[in-house]
This record gives sequence, C-alpha cells and structure tokens, in this order.
Amino acid sequence: MTPKYNKISKQVIAQFEQIVGEESCFDNFEIRWAYSFGGTIFERDWIPDLILLPQNSLQISKILKLANKYRIPVTPRGSGTSLSAGPMTPYRGIVLDLSRIKKIIKIDIENNLVEVEPGVICDDLNKKLEPLGYFFPPDPGSSSVATIGGMVATNAGGIQAFKYGVTKNYVLYLEVVFPDGTIMNLGTNVLKSVSSYNLKDLIIGSEGTLGVITKIGLRIRPLPKARKLGMFIFEDVRDLQSAVLKIRKEGIVPNLLEFMDKLVLKAVTEYLGGEFLDFPNGYVLLAEVDGESINEVEENFSNLFDIIIQKNPIYHKIAKNNEERERLILARKANLPALSRLRPNTCVEDCTVQLTHLAEVIKKIEKIPEKINAKNLLVAIICHMEGNLHPTFLFNENDEQDIIDFEKAIEFLYKEIIIPAGGTLTGEHGIGKIKTPYLELEHGSEIIDIMIKIKELFDPNRILNPGIGKGEKQPIRKSRKSRLLKNQNDKLLSLKCMRCGFCIATCPSRIHYLLEAYSPRGRLSILNGLVYGELDLTEVISDILNTCTLCALCHTTCPAGIDTYEIFEKAREIIYKKK
Repeated sequence: MTPKYNKISKQVIAQFEQIVGEESCFDNFEIRWAYSFGGTIFERDWIPDLILLPQNSLQISKILKLANKYRIPVTPRGSGTSLSAGPMTPYRGIVLDLSRIKKIIKIDIENNLVEVEPGVICDDLNKKLEPLGYFFPPDPGSSSVATIGGMVATNAGGIQAFKYGVTKNYVLYLEVVFPDGTIMNLGTNVLKSVSSYNLKDLIIGSEGTLGVITKIGLRIRPLPKARKLGMFIFEDVRDLQSAVLKIRKEGIVPNLLEFMDKLVLKAVTEYLGGEFLDFPNGYVLLAEVDGESINEVEENFSNLFDIIIQKNPIYHKIAKNNEERERLILARKANLPALSRLRPNTCVEDCTVQLTHLAEVIKKIEKIPEKINAKNLLVAIICHMEGNLHPTFLFNENDEQDIIDFEKAIEFLYKEIIIPAGGTLTGEHGIGKIKTPYLELEHGSEIIDIMIKIKELFDPNRILNPGIGKGEKQPIRKSRKSRLLKNQNDKLLSLKCMRCGFCIATCPSRIHYLLEAYSPRGRLSILNGLVYGELDLTEVISDILNTCTLCALCHTTCPAGIDTYEIFEKAREIIYKKK
C-alpha cells in the first residue's frame, strides 16, 4: 500500500524556516527544480517541495520531528552523486541538504581514528591525512565530490576494495537522528566491541531510510610505502578471468585490480590519444600491488606478473615510475569522459557476481542491445575484479525510443543475467529508486517482509527517503511526459551534462552558497528547463546565472568536456537582450 503523505502548507514551511533560518529554507520553484536532476533519467514529477540546509544535528532533530508529525517525506542528500537515484524525490517532500555540516572534528592518529560530519568530501579528508602518513581507503570514482555521509549510507567501495574493503570496514561509530527526532550514538570509539546488537551496521548501506547520519567515527590506516602497476590486454575475456582466479588461488592480494571491456578501451584510446593509440583493442586488466617496502612490492608484483603473462595477454605495459603509473591509471579514470562522447546520456549500473561467472556474464551483457533489438543503445563494461560490474548504458534520454530501450535493457540485465547467475543488484551504488522492482527477485518475499518490519520499527510513518525498496513494496510513482523543445538555441542545446556532480567541489559560487542551483550542474539543469519551456526566466534564475564567475574550473573537471563557461556566458547575453 502506498503511504499517504501530506502537502507542505505555507504555515508548516514557516515552522521549518524557524528551525534553520530564512537563509537555509527554500521553496521557490527554480531552486527546487535544480534538486530534481541526478545521474539517472530525469523525471519531471520528482520535484521536491522544500529544500532545507541544516547546520547541526539539533536542527535535523527538530526537522524530522516536525516532518514526522505532519507526515512529510524527507530525503537526505550529500553531493547528489548517486547513480541509482538515491536522493531523488518521487514523493516530493523535503530535501535535507547536508552540505553545510562538513567539519573534520578530530584526527586521532594514536587511536587510528578520525571523526567527521557527513558533508566532508572523501578526497578532502585524505588530503588532511596524507601528511600524517595515513588514509581512509574506500575510493569511489566520485571521491573528489562524494561525501562521507553518502559513502556510509550506500556502503561505498571503489577501486581498492579488492584489498582494502568497503566503507563498512572502517566505520567505528555513528551519530544518527531518527524520524521521531531522537539522537542516538551507535557503535564505539574503540577498535573492538561486541557488547550490543550491531545496530551501527544496520544504518550503513540503509540509504537514508532508517535515520539521518550526523557524525561518523572512522578507522584509518597507514599509507603504503611503495606500489607497482601493470596494464595487460587480452583477446579473450576468459583468459583474463583465468588469470585473476589464479592470482586469488596463490594468495596474492592486489590493492587495485580493474577491468575494462573493448568498447571502453576503444573510446579511451581515441579520447586520450598519444601512446594509447598504439594499444591493441581487447579486454583490459589493470593490476597493482602495494606494501611496506620496495622489496616486498617487487616480489609480489613479480609473482603476479608471472601468473598473468602465462595467460597470454596480447599486450602489456609496466609502469616504470609514478608518471607512467598516473598515465595508466588515467586510462581507467577516463572511461566516463570517453564514453560520454559516444551518446548524450551515460547511465552507470552496478551489480556483483561471483568471479567464476564473470566472463560468461560479461559476454551476455555485451549482447543486450542485440537481444532487445535496441538500435541506438550501446553498453560498455568496467569492473572491480572482486566481481563488481558496472555496465554503462549509452543513449539519448530525450529520444522516446531510447528511453524505452534503456528500460528494457535494465530489466534484461537484472532479470535475465544477474539474478539467474546468483548475483546481487548492487555492490556499492545502492538500490536507490532504480532497482526496487527487482529486489524481491534477489531476496524473496520473506526477506522483504523482514526489511519492512525493520523499516516500520525505525520509521513507522515511512517518511525517510520513500521509494527505496529496503522496507517498501509499493511501486514508485512515475508519470513521464514527453519533453518538447520550445526555446531553441544551438549553444544552449549542447547540454551533454551527465549530472555526475564532479564540477561542484571546486565551483566558487557553489562553495559560497552551498546550494545545488548555484553549482555548474545546477545551472545546466536550469538551462535545461528553460530550453524545454518548463521554467520561466525570473530574477532568481538571472541571479543564479550571473553569480557564475566564468572561472572555467568546472570545465576542467567536467568528464563530458562541456564548455560550461561559454554556455553560461551565452545564457547571460540572451538574458541581457531580453531585459
């Protein structure tokens, strides 16, 4: 049964405003519009009713207590980098933007501990730890913008998970605000304790459906002293799989073991040029070992190399120094910008299978467009070699047939390939609002019923992040409407924004305002609305566009290479002429 939620009246908005202050409460449509876009297909009806930017756990407690009283949905949000629509709002309600709660509270090297607020960016934390010889190992692709709170909420992993594990392995304790406003501390600040039920781990990976995380205690590790990397290209993915299985059998534990398929490598070599153009096309294995000494690393890498080379790669290159290492790592990191050149939209999925099934599953994923007769759809595959696959679908979200084909492809992926192979729907991105329809296929109705009971225990009115299948069965409300261009302008139509959010961490105006609408991604979302006639040009929009400094920092961090500053400059020119 779909839960009944109430609309937010002006009187109730005034009560929320009293809690956070006028400068942190936004109900104007232009600001709310920017929060309705993410790294998934845009849904025009998923526009939140209110944006709140609290500054501490006490304010969050008061917000949740009030929202619970009036049965108003609340969706916590970090940087909005979710690839499974985690912070999107199918039931509208409140977006609780935690960007302003971003202190590194303490660094305690002696006890291998840091304490942070949820809005702290992963890379920012590691920059603070590096001079002290320590690091926080989870390393998602969005680490330059991903918040620690979001990483805990999704149990994020990344490219070093093969050796170092995922976020859960490093969380010691949490401060959590529950829907009734209760603030509780879960876990402990010592490295070992079994004195209670492990409620902390229930919150980790719960995607904001049980409580709002407001403080995090993390275990940290000493930085490795040395490392060595190699790239290997195989003609047959089964030979690559065989090499990795042998590495596992021999007990070698690489810190990095990454896969790219042929389509990714072709796109990357064309994108990067230079020496990459000399690489033969095939299936790529990037393998690196790290350790406490050069001798240890050399010995382990030599053993790893011997195993891989026996499986007959058609090409290999070993990094001789850090500069060469960075170039080879760039090949892996460039997959998203390279693929974004092939189609207007890029949707990265996330699923995990046993490594012994990997080659078979990859071959089946490659054939999805053919199986569903999708003429314009492309699928590329990258993978963390613990079996965590990221099939990446390339299409045009403004083409109705492309949308139909994409949704068929997602259904085929999970119903016909991943679940029959004994896999899981998500390894690190979370269920979000995308994978809920397939959750029962993986777990069965009895497990779903237990999750529903857990949800009801913590959140009986189901106000927290509704639409995520953990604790819910109802289908998500969708009423997609076709979008027709109304304001055509060649410069403004080149909006190939993937909405990844990589641009927001360094944007001066976003740093100042800490609002999505004042980020490059937010501005492009607003221009998207103007181009399709879904937004009217207002003073608020004029202010949002004119506060851009045209510094072009967003252009340098944009995977899709969008000429953002030129677009914003052109938009300002159009606005000026209309005045």
